[in-house]
Amino acid sequence: MIIYRYLSRQLFWATLAVSSVLTFILVSSRFLKYLSQAAVGKLEGSAVFLIMAYRLPDFLELILPLGLFLGILLSYGRMYLENEMVVLQACGFSQKRLVALSMIPAVCMSITIGFFSFYLAPWGAQKANELVLEQERRSGMEVLSPRRFHATADGSTVTYVEDIDSNAGVMRNLFIVNYDRENRVEEYDKVVLLRAAEARYRIDRSGNRYLVMSDGERFEVDPGNTEYGRSSYGEYTVKLEKKLISADSTDIEDQTTAQLLEAGSLEARVELQWRFSLMVMVLVVVFMSVPLAKVNPRQGRYLKMLPAILLYLAYLSLMMAVKGAVVKGRIPEQVGIFWVHGIFLALGFVLNYWPTLQLARSKRKMDRMMVTPQ
Repeated sequence: MIIYRYLSRQLFWATLAVSSVLTFILVSSRFLKYLSQAAVGKLEGSAVFLIMAYRLPDFLELILPLGLFLGILLSYGRMYLENEMVVLQACGFSQKRLVALSMIPAVCMSITIGFFSFYLAPWGAQKANELVLEQERRSGMEVLSPRRFHATADGSTVTYVEDIDSNAGVMRNLFIVNYDRENRVEEYDKVVLLRAAEARYRIDRSGNRYLVMSDGERFEVDPGNTEYGRSSYGEYTVKLEKKLISADSTDIEDQTTAQLLEAGSLEARVELQWRFSLMVMVLVVVFMSVPLAKVNPRQGRYLKMLPAILLYLAYLSLMMAVKGAVVKGRIPEQVGIFWVHGIFLALGFVLNYWPTLQLARSKRKMDRMMVTPQ
């Protein structure tokens, strides 16, 4: 029990450190993507962190197995390097027992990954998709930032607001430049400029949204013409177009387990196999990682790190490729993804028991050499 607590403590801190670094790298790259969307007005700044929080379980279901895999390589490799494993083996602590003790945190990690992949990650993905759809349904002028220019996706409208009072729901000194491409003058667009001292949003009983501007002016300019139209208004109302975005476009990967079971399609069944395969993969990679962590003190603890990482990436890439092939019908559904685990499980048996077989073979060879004919 003392040895198990010591191994678990070493493995826990190594796994936590590796998983934290990998999560930071992956989350940072995705955060920059959402931040760029917020900068152009597609998302509100306050929604970025909420979307990242919803998407975090989806990241962790792939990061945690790799973190545990590298954690075993680092922690056990350090123990081999500092001859701690040699002392344990001299006291009768075999590699089989080391593998058995390593499977205890592997089973706990497998259950955690199963909870993420079957329940938490799909729930978070749907919440994130709902939040993104809610942002996309809103007009581009509803996600304005003060003292910044905002352009629509087609570049037909540019908006600027000097100040926004969130409590009162009022925008002050609003400028809207619209390029009227339907009524073009030769090759130039007709320009309409709206200025308002104050503006606010209004929703009628039918759910239609309006932008109500007060105390402003409207200018119409034809490029190449010195004349322009100018009119003042006390109140000017513009109806905001609704963006028709279907909420049923959720990817199969983001659907909940109940939805997949209810669907019963080939894609749904393969997705269920994939989620269960993530749990099995944790056990297989831990089984392979224990012999890979064994290093010679003269070689250094990082000698097998690169081959081990390439082995893990090959495992995950093959699973993803087989999943796509099953969905496309290139591999029968009955075969599925699980045969991939059999390949790497067999490789794990070779890594664990090949030195023992080699030692037994050498011993038998020495015994034959020492036997003299009668």
